[in-house]
Amino acid sequence: MKFSRRTFVFSGLVGATVCSLNRAWAQTKWPNKPINYIVPFSPGGTTDIVARVLAIHMGQILGTTIVVNNKAGAGGNIGSAEVARAAPDGYTIGGGSIASHAINASLYERMPYDTLKDFTPITLIGTMPNVLIVPTDSPFRSVSDLVKAAKAAPGSISYASAGNGTSQHLSAEMLRQFGGLDLIHVPYKGAGPALQAVLAREVNFSFENLAVATPHIRDGKLRALAITSAERSKDWPDLPTLNESGFTGYEVTSWQAMFGPLGLPAPIVQQLNSAAVTALRNPEVLANFTKMGIQVVASSPEKLRSFQREEVTKWAKVIKNGNIKTD
Repeated sequence: MKFSRRTFVFSGLVGATVCSLNRAWAQTKWPNKPINYIVPFSPGGTTDIVARVLAIHMGQILGTTIVVNNKAGAGGNIGSAEVARAAPDGYTIGGGSIASHAINASLYERMPYDTLKDFTPITLIGTMPNVLIVPTDSPFRSVSDLVKAAKAAPGSISYASAGNGTSQHLSAEMLRQFGGLDLIHVPYKGAGPALQAVLAREVNFSFENLAVATPHIRDGKLRALAITSAERSKDWPDLPTLNESGFTGYEVTSWQAMFGPLGLPAPIVQQLNSAAVTALRNPEVLANFTKMGIQVVASSPEKLRSFQREEVTKWAKVIKNGNIKTD
């Protein structure tokens, strides 16, 4: 049988079309196995709480199981590095925070990843203030009480944090700088252990994400003295800000986001973003996060990237001015 040049051209076009259709079909089949959601912090912290809620709802939307794995260490660097090294196939995503994806870029001399270049942004989940907390039987009933005690006996007041360079640490560091205080920093391996340290009265106080501290405040196990946002929380209208408590200009807002490894295909990014945004707008999820003090944002990938760049620049200045270093 003879084949003309036109036949070969036509066959080539058909072949190319079939290949394109196969690729499109393959994309529509994503996801066809479980997705690994890496949390770069220990269980019990805000990033962990957020991930476990989203894993359930996003899994239902995407029609697959999303497995949350905690990979804590080095202020979020270990787990985040694992996300950065993962294959860009959509089967590994990670939670990111103000620490792992903004502060650490200036805090650590050597980073296992480039904070801005090694990730694909998916969505800014939400923002939240920190809250200054003490045990309920603490003699400190206001920020003024705490400051007076710290000035009366320099080096006698201790505070816990989720680790060096975390938003909890920097919240207290800003308090120290603003007030000219001599405080003892006791870093723990994650927000969960730090919170337990306050509950067990191993330290005098700490700053914690409002999302994590809220249940314990409502249960009467902790007393809240002030919030780190510029304005009072609608859910805690009687809780003063640090700015109102004598620390003019004081403001710290933590945040949570979702990232994938660099090179994540646009169609997969779109599906992940759509699933995350849909989950975050679910009335049940929205109400749950709001009660925890999280202001849901549910941004586009582009807005997350712009916001992250601003945060990296902001915290670089704070860390430099405070001469803050890791151990």
